[in-house]
Amino acid sequence: MSNNHQVSSRKILIVGNGAAGLAAAKAARAQDPEAEIIMFGKDGRLPYYRLRLCDYIGRSVNYDELKVSNEEWFEKNGIRLELSSKVTAIDAKAKKISANGRDYSYDSLILAVGSTPVMPPISGKELSGIHTIWTAEDIVEINKSLINAKKAVVIGGGLLGLEAAYKISETGIDVSLIESMPRLLPKQLDEEGSEIFGEKVRSLGISVFCGKSVTGFEGNNNGHVTRVHMADGTLLEADVVIVSVGVAPDIAAFRNSGINMNRFLNVNEKLETNINDIYAAGDAACVNGRWFGLWSAANRQGQVAGTNAAGGSAVYKTADVPYILATMGTRVVCSGDTGVIRPDGTEAEYKIERKVDKERFLYSKLVFRSGLFAGCILIGEPAKVFNKIQPLINTGASAETINGILYASR
Repeated sequence: MSNNHQVSSRKILIVGNGAAGLAAAKAARAQDPEAEIIMFGKDGRLPYYRLRLCDYIGRSVNYDELKVSNEEWFEKNGIRLELSSKVTAIDAKAKKISANGRDYSYDSLILAVGSTPVMPPISGKELSGIHTIWTAEDIVEINKSLINAKKAVVIGGGLLGLEAAYKISETGIDVSLIESMPRLLPKQLDEEGSEIFGEKVRSLGISVFCGKSVTGFEGNNNGHVTRVHMADGTLLEADVVIVSVGVAPDIAAFRNSGINMNRFLNVNEKLETNINDIYAAGDAACVNGRWFGLWSAANRQGQVAGTNAAGGSAVYKTADVPYILATMGTRVVCSGDTGVIRPDGTEAEYKIERKVDKERFLYSKLVFRSGLFAGCILIGEPAKVFNKIQPLINTGASAETINGILYASR
C-alpha cells in the first residue's frame, strides 16, 4: 500500500445493506477505485438474499447459504461496514449523517434503506403466533410457531404470501390463503390466467379466499392466536398467521432532510434526489413517478446510483421489468404490454393469441400490437422458456414462431 498520503477522491456513504446498497457499493468501487466507501446496515448481518427466506420455512435457516458477499469481499474491495447502525438524521447543508450517536461526513450519499413489512391495524395483532416475513430472524420465529401447529392462515396473495403458504403446506399443515382482491395476482394476470393459477394453488390442498378482508384475530388465555375473523363473518381456525400485505419504505428518519418525498424518495433517471450529491435506490426510491419493488430493479438502480455517486453518468431505463414468480410448483411470467391502451392514451390495434390447458394448469397469452409481438402472460411449462422469447418482444415474430418455442417439449 502506498504511503504518499494522497487524499481519497471522494467519500461515499451508503445507507442500507440490501440488494440496492450492495449493488451501489460494487458500482461505486468500479467507478472510483480510490474512493472511501462506508456502508451502513441497521441489522447485524452481511447482505443476504431475502428472496430465498421462505425456502427455510419448516427447517433451520442456513445463513451462510443466503449470504451474497462475505467479509473477505468487503475487505478486498476496501468497503467499510458499519453494521447494527441505524441512520437517524441527514444534514444536507453540512453534508453529514448521524448514526449511533456519531456524525459521518460525505461527498456523496446513497439512500438504499429498503422497506419494512406492513402490519395493518387489525384487532388482536399483538397476539403471539402472528408474524410478518422480512428477515432471517422472522423465519426463525415462524418456525417456532409451526411446531405442533395444525392450521395456518396466510393473509396476502403476493409473492411472499404465496411462497409462505406453499412452504407451510409442504410441512403437512392445513393452510388457508386470504387475498383482499377479487382474484389472485390481479395486477399481473388477466382473469383467465388468474383462474388457472388459482386452481393450481387449490390443487395443492390450500384453501383460497379472495375478495375477503380480515377484521380481527382471536386468541386463547395464553395470548396466542386461535382464530381469524373476516368482514363477512367467516371464521378460520389458526395456530399460526402470516401477514404479507405489502411493504412501506423505511424513510421516516429523512422526513426533515429537505429531500423531495411522498410515500417514497423521489429521484430522476440518474437516481438523483432534489438535493445535490444525494441519491436513492431500491424499495425506497420512486423513479420519475414509477416504483418497482423488485430485487432485479433494486439491483440495477443500485448500480446506477453507485456509478453516479462516484462521478459517473449512468441512466436507469424504466423499461417494464418482467414479473417472474416461481412457487406453488409452477412458474408465472408477465412481460411487456398486456393491456389495451398505449402510454400516450391512444388505442392500439391488438391481436391476442391464447392457449389453455386447465388439466395441467398451463396458460399462454401472446399480445401483438400493430403487428409486433408486444408482451405475454405465461403459466406453467410455457413460462420455463421465457428467456428464449423475451428477446422477441417488440419484434415482428409470429405467433407460430413463439408457440413453437413455448410448446416445443410437449
